[in-house]
Amino acid sequence: MENIITSEICIKCAECCKNYPFVELSQHEIMKLEKMTGLPSGDFSNQKGRVVEEYFLDFKENGDCIFLNEKNSEYSCGVYEARSVICRKYPAKKSENDVCDSNRKRIQRKNFD
Repeated sequence: MENIITSEICIKCAECCKNYPFVELSQHEIMKLEKMTGLPSGDFSNQKGRVVEEYFLDFKENGDCIFLNEKNSEYSCGVYEARSVICRKYPAKKSENDVCDSNRKRIQRKNFD
């Protein structure tokens, strides 16, 4: 199973995988990620609170998703098939669509330069 971002624009951008600190994970998503990666949930998630059993996806020190890979200025998702619902549905809001549209135009201009 190849875990790649499928959109050519997303391969060049991946802004949604950077500095998006609140990717909530369900127990089902945590189990899928544990199975796919072989990692315990503590290696890729942070508990939301002490009383509530809710978790957020962890991010690298630079703000990138812990599963975002970059090689030769192209991005891929290390857990594409097991990614969370919030990742699958992105962009779901008008503001997210606006960011995608802006980055799409920037990347397309760059490709023609």
